[in-house]
Amino acid sequence: MTRSTIIVLLVTLQAACGAVPRLFVDKDFTPVSIAESVNHFVNLGEGAAVEELEGLVTDHDAYNTTNAIFVTERIGWMCRILFEGKTGHALRPPHFGVLDELPPPVLLETNWPQFPLAMSGSSYFVLSEGYVWIGFDAHSELEHPKAYIEYCRQNGVFRKQPVAVPTKAQALQDLAALKASAAWKSTKWTYNFEGGTYTLSEARVGTFLAGQANSIR
Repeated sequence: MTRSTIIVLLVTLQAACGAVPRLFVDKDFTPVSIAESVNHFVNLGEGAAVEELEGLVTDHDAYNTTNAIFVTERIGWMCRILFEGKTGHALRPPHFGVLDELPPPVLLETNWPQFPLAMSGSSYFVLSEGYVWIGFDAHSELEHPKAYIEYCRQNGVFRKQPVAVPTKAQALQDLAALKASAAWKSTKWTYNFEGGTYTLSEARVGTFLAGQANSIR
């Protein structure tokens, strides 16, 4: 039995005992499961939260093979909410690869300081999931999740207050506000980058976000 398989089994067992948020167990996620996960770690406090997040780390490219969850990616989501920059500036996103549904992070971080998450009202949405390595800066190395956790801890302040857990109605309202926001409207879906011109589907990203809100029970 491989180390990754053992960790997956442990995570599943811990989740059944209520020790691990369902964000790290269920493939599907919503603004509710994101908020519940954040509050789980806030309630633990910084030291215990960091220890638990690091305990979820598998090999850099390992997936939860039972539910096709990329655990590393979801650790990054948590860090984006749990830590705020000490200097008042947003922390950088993790270097886990690129998200091929979106323009490069450098073109989005002004509008979405918690990229790849977007907050609207009391809801957190994931703009895109599924990091890929094709096209990643050849001069950079993929970041290990423990290194990103440490970066956030050294440069950020751990959240003290829990976040709101939205209802489905609230999440749908927040999504409508997100798509009507200046940040969304100013996002350029056709852009030039590193000598090429690329066009991405705004509608496809919008459908992905709507699925997160509509999946709330």
